[in-house]
Amino acid sequence: MSDDKKPEDWHDTLPFPRRWIVYAAIKLVVLALVVWLALKWQGVL
Repeated sequence: MSDDKKPEDWHDTLPFPRRWIVYAAIKLVVLALVVWLALKWQGVL
């Protein structure tokens, strides 16, 4: 049973493998914005 996959192969399966860090950062910013808006709407902030 030979498995030629390496741990870093998941980068190659992404739609834009060279920019995956940028997309992850954008998702984190959007998530932070949603949390901030929810807290502001609830009156916590």
